[in-house]
Amino acid sequence: MKESNSAYDFSLVEVLRFALKWKWHILSLTTLAGIAGAVFSGPTFITPKFASTVVFYPSTINSISGVVLSDNQFKDKDALEFGEEEEAEYALQILNSAPLMTKVIERFDLMNHYDIDPNGSFPYTKLEKEIKSNISFRRTELLSIEIQVLDKDPQLAAEIANYISAALDTAKTQIQRQVAQKAFEIIEKEYQSKLAEVEQLKDGINALNSGGVVENPFNRKNKRAARNDALLNADKLQGAGNNLGTLLSLTESLSLQVEQLNELQRKYERSKVDLNEYIPHHFVVTPASAAEKKTKPVRWIIVLGAMFSTFFLSIIMIILIERLRDSFKSLKLEEEA
Repeated sequence: MKESNSAYDFSLVEVLRFALKWKWHILSLTTLAGIAGAVFSGPTFITPKFASTVVFYPSTINSISGVVLSDNQFKDKDALEFGEEEEAEYALQILNSAPLMTKVIERFDLMNHYDIDPNGSFPYTKLEKEIKSNISFRRTELLSIEIQVLDKDPQLAAEIANYISAALDTAKTQIQRQVAQKAFEIIEKEYQSKLAEVEQLKDGINALNSGGVVENPFNRKNKRAARNDALLNADKLQGAGNNLGTLLSLTESLSLQVEQLNELQRKYERSKVDLNEYIPHHFVVTPASAAEKKTKPVRWIIVLGAMFSTFFLSIIMIILIERLRDSFKSLKLEEEA
């Protein structure tokens, strides 16, 4: 331990000795590095970029009808609820999707804006690189989503950020309506088929009652009363032979089909709402606005970084030069001896 500490102390003393011995050289190099850093971090060499940010919470609602209309399946859901992890991940997936980014590229002509020659080598690779360096999405600790856009034009940066936020809502709506359209077509077909089946059963009952012997029980709105009427009317059909059994069978079948029709009608109404109505899929907390100050580059960090790196590199180089010089002197003395 003593040997180790001695070596460390000696190294530190040696570094300080060299730094003091060559202080003017080191100071000059460090100053020149600071000046160079200030010059090369200026707008002439590095284009200033301004940041605009949108912060929003994704909605937890996927089925409008399930929340707006009465449905036990969604009794714990709230149309104003937001801030769940699963929805945040879904939002990030859509934001990073190619179709959404293609809309942004076309809307703001980013190929031309980033000065990329579409006929040059690998234009889309260059465009993708520019987009990744200037547009970013992240999930915050509070499960909100942050969209940040960097650009040399502060107003354009704000417009791009707000457009992406709106395009997310449009993209999610389109995805859900594709599913809603198919679901609506299936349910509508089943509903119309069941409606025709119920009408057919009603026609059968009416045909049996065409002689006015029995009133159609399902002309009554109350189902239980309709069944009771059907049973009471059986006394009137004692002379009708097999017509009584057929009527009772059709009545029971109609009761069952009407119940199924009512359930399909509820589904039909819900699917129609999901297809035609719209609610926002995210709640914007902070819309983007044009920044007054540039975000990049941070010149003082570049200047300090250049000065510190030059300072330590100069000391290391001087120590190496001194060591090499001492080694050459030792070799020369050995040869002379």
